[in-house]
This record gives sequence, structure tokens and C-alpha cells, in this order.
Amino acid sequence: MPSPIHKIVMRRVRTIYILGLILNTTTLAILVSVVALGAVVHVVHVGSVLANMPHVTSGIASEQFLVIAFEHTKFVTQIAVISLLGAGSYFIYSAISTFRSIGFTRTV
Repeated sequence: MPSPIHKIVMRRVRTIYILGLILNTTTLAILVSVVALGAVVHVVHVGSVLANMPHVTSGIASEQFLVIAFEHTKFVTQIAVISLLGAGSYFIYSAISTFRSIGFTRTV
């Protein structure tokens, strides 16, 4: 039969292990992505934005449209878009570092 101290220590070890699984940076990035995407979809009607957007072949007009659309949205939506960009950047960084550690580097 385990002693009371053993039970307390093992409970803390299990708690720390589970928190380590939950608070992994990749898991946190996925959670941020899902919440931010939900906020953007909830506030912005994406179909209307795409319908009003100029043709992709028009070059700078598309970029100007996206910048002006970003400026004229609510603060919550701007934070959500920036969070999505940050999480996407983290995913790209993580994928590149994973491929490098495995050995999928370019040989020239």
C-alpha cells in the first residue's frame, strides 16, 4: 500500500504530465488558430469580401483592397487575423525545423 506522501507526489507528477501534453506549443498554436478562425468567420462574411475583391490579376489593387478591408474591420477581427498569421508562421517554422532535424535538407 502506497504511503500518503507517495500518493501526493504521484498525483502532482500526473498533473504536470497532463498539463505538459495540453500546453504543448503546437497544441496551443492549433487552439489559437481554431479560436481566431472562428472569430473571423463569426464577424466577417467571407463571401461578401471575396465578391467585392478585385481580380487577382490586377496586382496591387488586390493588396490595397486587403489592407483597406483589414483597416475597416473591428479590433477583435484584426487581432484574430494577426493571431492566424502568427500561428501559421509558427507552423511553417515548426515544419522546417522538423524537416531539418530529420535530414530533409537541400543538397546543392
